[in-house]
Amino acid sequence: MKKRAYSTKDVLRKVGISRNTLFLWFKHHKIPETQRNRNGHRIFTQEDIKRILRYKNMVNPADTKQRG
Repeated sequence: MKKRAYSTKDVLRKVGISRNTLFLWFKHHKIPETQRNRNGHRIFTQEDIKRILRYKNMVNPADTKQRG
C-alpha cells in the first residue's frame, strides 16, 4: 500500500504554522529534512507531519491543536 504524500501547503494548513516558520525550522535543523519529488519540492508523510507537530508543541505548548 502506498503512503499518502502531502504538499507543503497541506502541511501548513494541518499544522497551523507559516511557510517561513517551517522553512526556518528546516534551515536550523529543528526538524528532519523530508523527501523531495523529482521537481525538488518537499513531500511529506503522515510521520513527517507528526514530527513537525511534536516540535511545534514543544516550542509552543499552549497551541496543541492539529488543524483539519
